[in-house]
Amino acid sequence: MSSKLIAIVGPSGTGKSTAVRTLNPKETFIINVARKELPFKGAEKLYNLESKNYMEVDDINQITALLQQISEKAPHIKNIIMDDAIYSMSFLMMKKANEIGFGKFVTLAKDVTNMLTSARKLRNDLKVFYITHSENIEDDGHIVGQKIKTIGKALDNQIVLEGLFTICLYTFVGEDKDEKATYHFVTNRFKNYPAKSPMGMFDDTLIPNDLQVVCDTIDSYYTEEVPVVEKTNKK
Repeated sequence: MSSKLIAIVGPSGTGKSTAVRTLNPKETFIINVARKELPFKGAEKLYNLESKNYMEVDDINQITALLQQISEKAPHIKNIIMDDAIYSMSFLMMKKANEIGFGKFVTLAKDVTNMLTSARKLRNDLKVFYITHSENIEDDGHIVGQKIKTIGKALDNQIVLEGLFTICLYTFVGEDKDEKATYHFVTNRFKNYPAKSPMGMFDDTLIPNDLQVVCDTIDSYYTEEVPVVEKTNKK
């Protein structure tokens, strides 16, 4: 078995990054791509350079190297968070803004693919969470679906990001009886949310936006023994 790569996808303000709050900071490393403050109380005390569980990195190749380094040299780390991962693409495109032609998109597609495939080949007790934004798919002015946001069609023609993930959870914001917002993850296809996960991994389509719950469920799924069905000989 190898490391698990999980996408957490949704619009801004729907509970993606706050889902990190339930993880054990002694077992979790955050790669802050957008270099912005973490959106939960006490985050700076829990995740920082002194604790050696936090870095601000926006270069795709540097992120790839860091993933490998954590896997090899930090055995106590069980969860890696790539927060606001979309910005690794955006910042690279800004650096290549003066380049002409489609070559830069081919290079970016190769770098992104390399980063994500490398994230699936790490230590087998590691989970890598790719937290990123979604964008709507429209047809004749109507929203018909969602997808992982990239930097446009030029890149979409080179790579389909969803195909690199076995587990892809989308955020969903509802309301309780007092009309207060409730935050969830969608675990499998629901309405126009193209979420996916292995068959039977999650009991419910909607679960709390709690990454520790997600981790525990994944661990249980892959360690649970599959019952052996004995064949009967027909006479």
